[in-house]
Amino acid sequence: MRKLLFLTLTALLLLVISGCGSATENTPAPGVKSDQYANHAADMSTEQREKTETEEDGQSGVQQKLITTVNLVMIVYDVEKAVSEIDKILSEVNGHIQVANLWHTNDRPQCSLVLRIPAEMVDKTLPRLEALGRVDNKNIAGQDVTEEYYDIEARNNNLKKQEERYLELLSKANTVKDMLEIENQLARIRGEIESLEARLKVLNNQVDLATINVELRSPQGLSTGEKLRDPFSRRIQAGWQRGVNGMINLVQDLLVLAVILLPYTPIFAVGGYLFYRLYKIRLTRKNSGGKK
Repeated sequence: MRKLLFLTLTALLLLVISGCGSATENTPAPGVKSDQYANHAADMSTEQREKTETEEDGQSGVQQKLITTVNLVMIVYDVEKAVSEIDKILSEVNGHIQVANLWHTNDRPQCSLVLRIPAEMVDKTLPRLEALGRVDNKNIAGQDVTEEYYDIEARNNNLKKQEERYLELLSKANTVKDMLEIENQLARIRGEIESLEARLKVLNNQVDLATINVELRSPQGLSTGEKLRDPFSRRIQAGWQRGVNGMINLVQDLLVLAVILLPYTPIFAVGGYLFYRLYKIRLTRKNSGGKK
């Protein structure tokens, strides 16, 4: 009886020990990923990983991109001299005149200029430009293109990586069909890259160089004297010039009138002769009647 009880306890003990061993074998070791997680990581596309890396890199050290535009309307006494002074200022700040237009309104010269200067020089350049005359209107605007700029840059980087992968596939292609398909994809990607790079180039130019639209106007003639808008010497000079111009214009108009009437000279001569003869006949008859 004791022998049977001993054998039973021994068998139960062996079963317990074997059960603990199998449980230990089925439990994964710490730090080892499950097969399901490994398969999920393997299924993640390369493009998604690159996009995530690009976004993480873009968030670090983002620089704001601003397009600065200034509109300036000024009243100057000498438009040509003001343009010359503006050209000197631009040469000192590494700027240039992009567009220049000159015209006359009621014999008064006016000018419009489109200036491009480094964005960091705007604050130093504007006071010098304003000192050339009287500021009639001024407007400063800044357009934030930071989001657009970095979005285009990220898309461009992703396309370049895709291009590299397609080039690798092209070197390993074995059939003509595969080569043609890969080349078509490469042509599409290259076109998109060139388009994005052209847009980035335009944005960089607009951000790096501020645009200043300047309109130069001449004063509107003589003032009435109610307000001293113009210096007294300037008003005296303008009055004298108006008088001289008026006299010259009168003489010129008389000469033009004489030229216009010149073709009618024979008619006037015949008419004058007939008038003179009639006057003489009438005068002779009057004298004859008085003597009688």
